[in-house]
This record gives sequence, C-alpha cells and structure tokens, in this order.
Amino acid sequence: METNFNVYEVYKLMENNQIQFSYKGPITQEVLISLGDTIKEKLHRDDCDVRVVRKVFSVLVEAAHNILRYSSEQTDLSHNNRTTGIGLIGIGKTEANLFVIFSGNIISQKDKDIIEKKISFINSLSRKDLQESYKTQLRKHPISEDGSAGLGLFEVARKSDRPIEYNFSQLDTNKIFFELKIFVQVED
Repeated sequence: METNFNVYEVYKLMENNQIQFSYKGPITQEVLISLGDTIKEKLHRDDCDVRVVRKVFSVLVEAAHNILRYSSEQTDLSHNNRTTGIGLIGIGKTEANLFVIFSGNIISQKDKDIIEKKISFINSLSRKDLQESYKTQLRKHPISEDGSAGLGLFEVARKSDRPIEYNFSQLDTNKIFFELKIFVQVED
C-alpha cells in the first residue's frame, strides 16, 4: 500500500529548522522520563553548560505539563484506566544561539481564553515584577489535586531569555491548536 507520506520532507523540515528532537503523541510520566534522559544526554554530548541543560529540561517538562493539563485530545492508558493528553513537544536551535523549546496541542475555547490571559499578563511583566508575581502566586495558591500550583507558565518565563511566544489557530468552533515557544540562551 502506497501513501503520500514523504519521510524525507519531514527530515528536511526538521533539518532546516535545526530541530534537535521532536515527539508527538500521548504525554505520560514514562514518556517524560525517556524524553528527559534522551535530551539531557544529547545536550551533554554537545557540551552544553549544566545550567543550560537544567533550564531546557525544566522548560520542556513545564511545556509537557501544559499539554497534560489543557489538551482536549486525550487517549486512554489501558493499564491504569486513566487518560492523558496528546500533543507535540520538541527542541530546536536558532541562529541567534538560542534553544527553542516548543509544544503544540488542541485545546478548547475556554482554555484558550485562560491561557492567553495568563501569558499576556506574564509577558507584560519586568523581570523583577515576574519574580514578585511568582512569589505571590506561590503563597496564594495551594497545590491542586493534580499537583500544580498554577506556576508552570511563571516558571517557564523565569527561565526564558525572551518573552514567551504563542499562537492560536482556530480548527473549528471549539477546537484550537495552541503553539508555545520558549527560548533559552545556549550559553549563560
């Protein structure tokens, strides 16, 4: 059976955009551990500073948690009767000597409004105000049932060397594709 799928086109797309790593599928704890180990090993092999490796890994985990939390595309994990979000996550490199950690997933209109408001607010803050808002958020909001305190995007912004970039693409009346890009300087 022949398909129109061209692996070389995917290869060239990744090469042209300096994609170091990319994964699309269910985001589980096991996947995160495996991805984390693979990425850490690759960055260490590329002689990245340990602090940069930690930043990249931390941002990657937070991006994955956003997929877990907001993805409206879910899959059943048959071994434990739970569902998990599906999305795309990856790392690339820019000409400006930055790593770009990216993610994408389908979300609802309601979640779009929540996410957009939060990122717009975070991007409007100075570094000092970002630190203060992070501390306030930490004090005010208890840890929820899912283990979060609503700090993920604040944490990402604190580690990023540029404002968080994001985009929403309307797929239908209630489905939106959410793109997130976070930049980390290759050398501290």
